[in-house]
Amino acid sequence: PLQFSAAAASILNGGKRVVPTYLRFRPEPPPSAAVTTELTSREIARLFRLNVMDTSGTGKRADVPGYRVGGKTGTAERADNGRYQETNVISSFLGAFPMDAPQYLTFVALFEPKASGDTGGQRTASTNAAPVTGRLIRRIAPQLAVAPLNFEATQ
Repeated sequence: PLQFSAAAASILNGGKRVVPTYLRFRPEPPPSAAVTTELTSREIARLFRLNVMDTSGTGKRADVPGYRVGGKTGTAERADNGRYQETNVISSFLGAFPMDAPQYLTFVALFEPKASGDTGGQRTASTNAAPVTGRLIRRIAPQLAVAPLNFEATQ
């Protein structure tokens, strides 16, 4: 998950390689080749945002009004004894915000999610990992001082 998140962050930030660390402050990393062009980075960010904004997008349940969330769902069958099991899935959602200049990335992975009435009997990422991401962003964005689009200064 950390390597996947670093790769996604590298693509979404204009193409500059991201080297994850647990240190709060770190020395400037040595210059490295871009992983993608800025144009490609902007296009991927646009597609991520569309996946959440569009009513037919698989990420629509990750939307948080005012925070310009974008992302990509993933649902995969897990292998057991060399065979894929339809009832044993991993669902995930890679989210980022605000998509006009992504600063934060989330990665939610759920192992063997259960179908329920809330998910319409489905176990796909669009019905479980995406909504979890939306709830996560709704709670952490204010703590990160990310103001919603409709924010009006009171000072």
